[in-house]
Amino acid sequence: MNKNNTAVNLVHLNSTPGGIEVLLPGIIRGVREIDFRVFVIRSRNDTTPFVYDGLEEKISYGSRNNFIAIRKLFRFARRRRSEIFHLFNTGPLFIIIMRLAGAKRIIYSIHGTIYWHNSFEKISRLILWRFAMRGNDILFTANSEYSRDMFRSKISGSIKCKVLYNYFDQNRYAVTSDQIADDHVMKIIYVGRLAHGKGLDKWIDTAMKIHTVRSDIEFFIYGAGELDLTLRKKIDDSDATGYIQMMGYRADMDEVYRDADLLLFLSEYESFGNVVVESILSGVPVLVSDIPALREVLSDFPEFILSSSPDIPSQVLAKTVNMRVLREKASAARDIFRTRYSAERHFKSLTGFYERI
Repeated sequence: MNKNNTAVNLVHLNSTPGGIEVLLPGIIRGVREIDFRVFVIRSRNDTTPFVYDGLEEKISYGSRNNFIAIRKLFRFARRRRSEIFHLFNTGPLFIIIMRLAGAKRIIYSIHGTIYWHNSFEKISRLILWRFAMRGNDILFTANSEYSRDMFRSKISGSIKCKVLYNYFDQNRYAVTSDQIADDHVMKIIYVGRLAHGKGLDKWIDTAMKIHTVRSDIEFFIYGAGELDLTLRKKIDDSDATGYIQMMGYRADMDEVYRDADLLLFLSEYESFGNVVVESILSGVPVLVSDIPALREVLSDFPEFILSSSPDIPSQVLAKTVNMRVLREKASAARDIFRTRYSAERHFKSLTGFYERI
């Protein structure tokens, strides 16, 4: 393909860091033979972190108002209707807008597993999906077998869908030689959005119970989101500020991982779980909740998966008795992950999709 005649428009919801959003700037910079532009459906909020630093000239925005966002996206798509549109977990309405604008080359990437929360949403969204998928000409990808299978079970069992695992910067997430000392205060971290479904109440409760046994362990929560103030209040009301710290969003997450001993991730549902792979690539062991996506990511390393037993603190304490063993397991997992989740492999597959469509 030639950059002069291949244009791809990436369409997604927000420009704040998340599982999808953190991948896209790297794709734009890494796949140089493609002329990318981006349409972010929700307008940028200057008070929140922004994933597209240095790429602002390539970004167009919709609005926080649905009607205005739809109108702007229609105009954007109409002007570029002969080009490729790659949508990331936007839902069926925006596929329909693409079609009405005349777009005929559409790729849809599935990066989620929750499609509705009540009966009304289920009925209305299934109707929209039926209209969106008329013609059976959309090329589907999914970021895991689990997210693919959930789409097939809830939306359409007939789609052809290629699993394209998320990629990771092998140079950024690297092991340093000073990560083997056992004689320092242990640091257990959470990384991710501060949002419902991430198991953060359970995470804080677990930290407090562990502290009653191991007062030498410190806990750090990295991320931003709507639960920030609620979590801070919970920690403060529990007199836990001395050993559980809210660190906010950090752009230098590679440094955060390298300064940690363990990632504790108790999410209730995921379609993939970026932070788990980032941690392993950084040489930092993980302990995670027993959910399908994380079982898939850690399929060769069940030692990192906590059982569904409610006694999470005891499990964590038992597994951290010998951190050297956990580090050895993380090192073995890292060797596999460096190939399985490489940027080169992801970009090659993605370029193939663009060629096909």
